[in-house]
Amino acid sequence: MLNIFLSSDRVRSMPNGPADRDRVVLSDPRAIRALAHPARLAIIEALTAGDELTATELAAVTGLSPSATSYHLKALAKWGIVEAGQARADGRDRPWKSTGRSVEISSRVPGSTAVAEIAILDMFLDRNRAIATEFLDHEASEPPEWRDAAALASHDYWLTAAELAEAAQAIRDALAPYEQRLRDARPAGSRLVRIARIMVPRADTVGPGEHSTSPGASPRTPRPGAPRGGDVA
Repeated sequence: MLNIFLSSDRVRSMPNGPADRDRVVLSDPRAIRALAHPARLAIIEALTAGDELTATELAAVTGLSPSATSYHLKALAKWGIVEAGQARADGRDRPWKSTGRSVEISSRVPGSTAVAEIAILDMFLDRNRAIATEFLDHEASEPPEWRDAAALASHDYWLTAAELAEAAQAIRDALAPYEQRLRDARPAGSRLVRIARIMVPRADTVGPGEHSTSPGASPRTPRPGAPRGGDVA
């Protein structure tokens, strides 16, 4: 599970937000920029599921060599996002683990890391699109029960800010029992399932009698020069 809250003010205001021990909060612009790399997001995604994995095992996730994956692990460890676990019995390759269940971005100066945040968002969307496309490409070969259970859907709702917060919390509560299921706790027949959430107000609409906080706003697009895997620490 990968939870990157691009607005930590929302998280801090939630009455039942993640416990502090489960949160990694990044405020240093260098740390935020360090996330803007697809391999690093893939590593966080894999480790926040609860498993401890070696660089060799994570190489299958990043698509890189074990040595290149190890480089990215050390970069993430520099900012306290991951850490080395206990050596395994064979002692040949030390596993890595996540230091929390969520990574939150809290820029000290609003807007100062916007380019990096947009790059992270782009990679988040690209990754989820790739997973959905892969399922659709092989849907015909999936067992009927999985085809019936899978869903790809989106819908617009008119909500107040309080209702949006309540809906987001309700979804978190519904999924909480399934978080960080380690290998020995996974039921027979279970599979890794991607559930992605985008819950944001539409910038091009406002409610009756309200005024847009950003006149003339339109759906945000990546800014020219947004990093896509380069210039990382």
